[in-house]
Amino acid sequence: MPHSSDTSYRLVVFDAVEDLDPVRDLICRATGLHATDANRWLARMPGIMDRPISQAEAKILLDGLYDLGIAAEARAVDALPDLSPVRTAHTVACLPEGFRVNGLRGEPIHWVPWDKVEIIDAGLIEQTDEERAVVPPTWVVGIRNGLNAVLRSPQIIARRERTLKFNREPVGEVILIRSDPNLAFRLPANALNYRYLGARLQPSSGENFPLLLADLGKFGHEPAVTRSTRQWIEGGPESAPVYHSSQALLDHATLALLWNWYRRDRDQAAPGDGGTTEF
Repeated sequence: MPHSSDTSYRLVVFDAVEDLDPVRDLICRATGLHATDANRWLARMPGIMDRPISQAEAKILLDGLYDLGIAAEARAVDALPDLSPVRTAHTVACLPEGFRVNGLRGEPIHWVPWDKVEIIDAGLIEQTDEERAVVPPTWVVGIRNGLNAVLRSPQIIARRERTLKFNREPVGEVILIRSDPNLAFRLPANALNYRYLGARLQPSSGENFPLLLADLGKFGHEPAVTRSTRQWIEGGPESAPVYHSSQALLDHATLALLWNWYRRDRDQAAPGDGGTTEF
């Protein structure tokens, strides 16, 4: 690691951990964390660990994870990608030359050539249930009040207001990350203008969003399209990954970006030394 010994690092783990005990022991030995705190790290894997570590701790962890066959790296805190604020786009176009984002008046505000697109990561975002107050019609209220007045017992015939929960379907979303500079765009399926589709334009966003996904998969370079996104494009709605929030999808896209950087650095150091990890 070229940084000085006082540089703080964050451990980035790319593989899912199947055998937890040796990894937990490694974390405890390298960092001095209690086993309970080490379990919190395990719960985040694959992912970026939330606790900064020293260069010495990073070396012990990386050596141990390498021996266990788990792909990982330690990246200096100031070298982690800063993708905030994520820009929510509403009018976009997938063109053969690149990806375009338009402003509120239709003017182009971002242009991204496809060779600058680092990550295209899509998923379904779970939505919170909607609660609605159900109020009886006014004529029902009138009859109820009349009967209660005659019977002089308001609790005998009483229809109170109720609140019902309605399940909301997950909403498709894409995180697109560009390089030079690093910027992230959020494309929510139900808030996009799909006018660029032209003759292919369909009546609903549920029909247009798969067309947008297909265009992103067609024009985006192979390493940029995550495996889960490619499976969704090729396998249809049943293959779509589901995330509990937009932040969870962004975290997955960030990890995929770090994996591309890691793979690029590794291939430069050892050409042909491939692995099976993908995002």
